[in-house]
Amino acid sequence: VAAVLWIGTYFAPLLAVAPTHVMLTQTANPAAEQTVIWHTGPLSKASKVEFSEATGGAVQSITGTEKELQTERGMIVVHAVQLTGLKASTSYRYQVGDGVFWSESHTFTTAPAQAKPFRFLLFGDSQSYTYELWQEVLHAAYARNPQASFMVNIGDLVDVGLDYGQWDGWFQAGKGIIDAIPVAAVMGNHETYTPQGKIALPDYFDAFFSSPGNGPEGLKKRVYSFDYGDAHFSVLDSQRQEEEPWLPQMLAWQQAWLERDLAATDKRWKLVFIHRPLYHNRPSLDSDADLRAAFGPILDRYGVDVAFAGHDHVYARSHPMQGGRWSEAPGDGVVYITVGRSGTKTFARAQPKEWDAAFHNPVAQPNYLTVDVSDTELTVQNFAADGTVLDSWTKGLEKR
Repeated sequence: VAAVLWIGTYFAPLLAVAPTHVMLTQTANPAAEQTVIWHTGPLSKASKVEFSEATGGAVQSITGTEKELQTERGMIVVHAVQLTGLKASTSYRYQVGDGVFWSESHTFTTAPAQAKPFRFLLFGDSQSYTYELWQEVLHAAYARNPQASFMVNIGDLVDVGLDYGQWDGWFQAGKGIIDAIPVAAVMGNHETYTPQGKIALPDYFDAFFSSPGNGPEGLKKRVYSFDYGDAHFSVLDSQRQEEEPWLPQMLAWQQAWLERDLAATDKRWKLVFIHRPLYHNRPSLDSDADLRAAFGPILDRYGVDVAFAGHDHVYARSHPMQGGRWSEAPGDGVVYITVGRSGTKTFARAQPKEWDAAFHNPVAQPNYLTVDVSDTELTVQNFAADGTVLDSWTKGLEKR
């Protein structure tokens, strides 16, 4: 009996016709669009979303696309539908399915048409052995910040990126949140790892997450940008070591793209997200020179306010940096923030560096960040999982 139950659980994705792992992902125009993604087994082929304004009104139906994905548990189908023509600052109720089997009802709210203050949640590496702790951190953060407009995960979402069981745990942990606010995902090195300990292209990551599709050719799922309010968000792929055999020019492509991307925005705040930090906290003397050389001058040139990273599983906030130099006095320059960890893995040997204005190694308990954006201030706060404030930093326009 136990063997039968285990087999039924292990191969549940293959048998599922009802939708699972419903998730919203970030779009280029969050005031008028929303992308919805979910999974089923191979018996379910159609992709439909029925939605209406949460306060009532006509129910609309729209169809999308399906992508079959071969996993170690067999074939699954990843469904994606983009809702367009939505009203700004409006709550919608929706359900997804194939026309016969439907999910439960979910809700989301579109962005305002005009720039207004907003908050988003930011999580460091959620990679884990099991995902109960990630679930606790995510749900605690959202419970304390129900007004959060969306969330960003800075990479290494899972420990083994080509293991569907890991993703199953990650999605299950996010239920009730990732279907209510959009997820902007950053590509990490563990997204390329196979269960056999080898390196491969991040096919699961590419299949599971949608993006605005405005990145460079060959990297559109992993490199992209979007606007929210008066802030511009640029997402980069730092995984040169893993992906260069397939994409030998990936840093050069991103350099050219980032130059164009930042030159084109007129938003007040510019935020960059990358998994490996340009300024690290590992004991080694220098392990991120490639990223500093590729992106540092561009971030300086276009006045990026903050570059967020992960990978080191610590929280570290630099002094403002310009041209590789830092000052303890407030002023112009890029602030580099490594955001910590939201999963089970810790890095005890990490250490503060001379460029750090703040440092905390969350070995005792994981952490998360809130980022508040207004027309005059940008505020980043670091919280332990239990809600304790670990660091708070604000940049005002007078410091620009």
